[in-house]
Amino acid sequence: MNSIRYRLLFSLFVVQAIVWIAVGLVALDRAQHEVDELLDAQLAQTAHVLHQITQTGHLPDIAGAPQTLSPIGHAYESKISFQLWRGEVLVSSFGAAPAEPLAHGLGFSDQQLADTRWRVFGLPTARAGEVLYVAQNDSIRQELIEYLTFQALQPILWSLPLTALLIWLAVSDGLRPLMRLTRDITHRSAAQLTPIDLRRAPLEIRPLTTALNGLMARLEQALAAERHFAADASHELRTPFAIIRTYAQIARRSTDADERNDALAKLIRGVDRATHLIAQLLMLARLQHQTGAAAAGSWSLIATARQVVADKQEYADSKAIALSLHFPDGDPCCVGVAPAALTVLLGNLLDNALKFTPAGGRVAVAVQARRERVVLRVEDSGRGIAPGDQMRVFDRFYRPAGQTEAGAGLGLAIVQRICELHDAEIELLDAEPKPGLLVEVNFRKAARES
Repeated sequence: MNSIRYRLLFSLFVVQAIVWIAVGLVALDRAQHEVDELLDAQLAQTAHVLHQITQTGHLPDIAGAPQTLSPIGHAYESKISFQLWRGEVLVSSFGAAPAEPLAHGLGFSDQQLADTRWRVFGLPTARAGEVLYVAQNDSIRQELIEYLTFQALQPILWSLPLTALLIWLAVSDGLRPLMRLTRDITHRSAAQLTPIDLRRAPLEIRPLTTALNGLMARLEQALAAERHFAADASHELRTPFAIIRTYAQIARRSTDADERNDALAKLIRGVDRATHLIAQLLMLARLQHQTGAAAAGSWSLIATARQVVADKQEYADSKAIALSLHFPDGDPCCVGVAPAALTVLLGNLLDNALKFTPAGGRVAVAVQARRERVVLRVEDSGRGIAPGDQMRVFDRFYRPAGQTEAGAGLGLAIVQRICELHDAEIELLDAEPKPGLLVEVNFRKAARES
């Protein structure tokens, strides 16, 4: 399960288990060291006591005799043995030692005899060739080490349930602010987009809370734009559809063929205008919801300009407008804008230029390469735009005072939105010679097409 709570608990339990294992290994190592030190000292002391006995008298010759345990002794007596060797002869022995020598050297050593492991201490006596061996069965040491280690680890073992409970409570308490934030957001309505209070948020989740506040602020702006857009769209669509209905009623009631044909022609033009308006509205709505360029790539602005100019040539010819295209040779002038967006952008600019240019005028499209930038220029010989309106024409549905040409006021708004999405700059200038309008769109130059 992808849960922060369970991941934290699992991580803490794993860390705690590693710590406990490390503590256990250290306790085992220390217990073994101390037991070895103590029992080795005891072995050496016993050997020296027996050595003193050999100096003052003779050990009885009891080699091979069975060991007799004292009723007031200890069970470990059978696991402690000694031998006295004189050359190759076993002079004396006691305990569970075998008939063979317990060791073949002096000092401490570990010996494996038959199925038993012995810890042996060899000490020479005053007689030449005589060696005294004192040995302990290794099982004594292992049993003592295990006992001491278990006693040292008992408090840790007893604390396991309490530690697990405390870890669970600590993690739950640490996640409480996050759960509170979750409840706060869950209980909000779709219209409640007020910022979350950062004062109640811990430092660790403040970046998340800040990001959520930023998201809700953007959602509030988007919803406000949607409401504004819906209100404007309904207002703008009401007029063309009312006109369409009027001409349809005239055509329906008319008995004169010429009047009916004129009404039908106006009806078709009204449908065309409404269709264009709806297409512009849908395009703007789609662009409004985008947050960045649709795709990364490199496309030739010249190739798109050629296609768009060719598409508009017939309309320009119908108005006797000289439509031209200029571009540099040998440079495709690639930009990081897809052909579909470039077509919409240049198409809207050309529609406006041809619409507001009188018959016999001119419209010039130029593509220029300037170092790391590519500039698209659309220049017309129309009446231009008044300085006070040059910033407002980018607003949706805005139409300057006195404008009689058909249109919804969405073309430049769409152009500006495409520029925003692709980090391009648009500027409105006066044409030379005046009157007229020059629109410059400044793109970032991209690598050549692959």
